[in-house]
Amino acid sequence: MRRLSIPALALLAVLGAAGSRRLAAEESSAPEASALRLEAYPSEHYQLETNIDAATSEVYARVLEALWPQLVAFFGAEPPLADGERLSIRYVATQADWVRTMEDDGILAPVGAGGYYAPRTRRVYLFRQPTIYNSRQLLLHEAMHQFHFLARTKNAMPKDGWYVEGLVEHLSRHYWDGETLILGVVPFCSLADYPARALETMGQPDYDLAAMVASERPSSRAEQWAVVRFLLTGEKGRYAKKFTQLARKLDAGQPAASVFPKVFGPPRRLLPKLLAWLATQQEPFVPIWNDWAGLAADGVEGIAGVTSACRARGDVTHISACLDVPEGPFKGGLLIAYEDNQSYTVALLDDRGGFVVNRRVNGAWKRLGAGKLPARSTGPWRLQATRGEGGVTLTANDVVLGIYDVPGTKMGVCLDNCALRFSHISWR
Repeated sequence: MRRLSIPALALLAVLGAAGSRRLAAEESSAPEASALRLEAYPSEHYQLETNIDAATSEVYARVLEALWPQLVAFFGAEPPLADGERLSIRYVATQADWVRTMEDDGILAPVGAGGYYAPRTRRVYLFRQPTIYNSRQLLLHEAMHQFHFLARTKNAMPKDGWYVEGLVEHLSRHYWDGETLILGVVPFCSLADYPARALETMGQPDYDLAAMVASERPSSRAEQWAVVRFLLTGEKGRYAKKFTQLARKLDAGQPAASVFPKVFGPPRRLLPKLLAWLATQQEPFVPIWNDWAGLAADGVEGIAGVTSACRARGDVTHISACLDVPEGPFKGGLLIAYEDNQSYTVALLDDRGGFVVNRRVNGAWKRLGAGKLPARSTGPWRLQATRGEGGVTLTANDVVLGIYDVPGTKMGVCLDNCALRFSHISWR
């Protein structure tokens, strides 16, 4: 991937007035010279510029290229670009850098946001978020706005924010394993946990779906995600063709208040179906601590400088998972019992061929067991924990490591001061 080092101001390109966008930012006064320097990572369709590390920037350039053909297929159109022109994205390390790079382009940063697509400059601006998944998801989110506006709306904001945001909230929920990008998934786990939040909000007795889709009241991103995902995927895609009809009208500037009932009928009739469907869309695992991200419907990766875990949403008596052995030092394995953040038990394998079982209670660690692992030639560690009358039986590659009588009805996967991937996770 080619990298070019150039001052941010040298890259300004005013490509014409472009109308409004979401909660459109106001223009600022003329910019002053900025010391912010950005590295360029040009690819076939994108001009990505960053001031973060090269390795992450190169990954993001590949993510964007993996995104492009999927957006072309979804929207059935491409942004009109001149020969050699690429879509411009600026990804910076901090909020202060984000504000500065937007001000360099004469734009005031919107309050409370982490990213922004500015129709006037046709450019995306965003900064790094607290977790790896949220940072990548925000990159996809804003790049989707850019593509949508340029390909389908003549770079103008549709009248209904729930549609604009719900569309990209749905599509940007993704899996990325380093090679393949899959859009529009229900994440294996996430900090935002939209499905649970949407079900709680939309399940209230006085919930008014008609007012939501008519934009007569504010709505949350979780609600917006739920409505768009339901119309695109619910009941085996029953409503997908009608959603395409709706989207074309909304992209052309028509209001959902008049269009939605004509396409789908009274929204109140959809709500019971939406709620029944939403109950089936819940994320199966819950990150107990930050920086866990799904790789597939049965896979997850985590990174932490301390002990960290991700658990099944409900009570379970059995969990199995494959721990993909990384190069270099590692500690990780199964969360074999969990009551709360102050009472839980972890079984940790390490790169030296040993294991420990530690229980966290009253703010301190108590060692319950340790030993040598069975011989392993190649491949991942196959781990299982099963609760029975005598306690939790822990196995590695079908060899029993011990039985531990510990409290807690939740189970999951865990790691300690490293980055690990787990696959083929199953539970009951």
